[in-house]
Amino acid sequence: MYLTLKYFHLISVIGWIASSSSLGLFLMYKTFILKDKNQQIERRFYRNLVFLEFFFFILVITFGLSMFFLFYFDFKILWIKLKIIIALLFFAPLEVLNLVFVLKSNTYELYKRYDKFVIFITPLLILFGLTVFYLAVFKPI
Repeated sequence: MYLTLKYFHLISVIGWIASSSSLGLFLMYKTFILKDKNQQIERRFYRNLVFLEFFFFILVITFGLSMFFLFYFDFKILWIKLKIIIALLFFAPLEVLNLVFVLKSNTYELYKRYDKFVIFITPLLILFGLTVFYLAVFKPI
């Protein structure tokens, strides 16, 4: 059972990281480097993919917490505690904020605010994502 949950957790993490980091970097590229006439089409496409990102994030949290509560349930294990804190106090609010931005961004001004949000948050998502990945692989503390 543990390995099955871990497998689905890892698949969900891959889907979430691919949709959040790659698509965020793509949006940054299309918005600030390659300006073309298809901005609205690409923004609608990205908006739909944010729903996929949010879905994968829910799966990541669900499978991750399932593994914790079923097999660890020990907050003395520091690397697990750090992963849970980062996921629930950093990633979760950002995912909700991202979803709110995407749902409300329907004017040029709101798109510009969302662009600034994406530029600010994408490097942090990558940095914290690599930190969580490091903790999961090496279990250093």
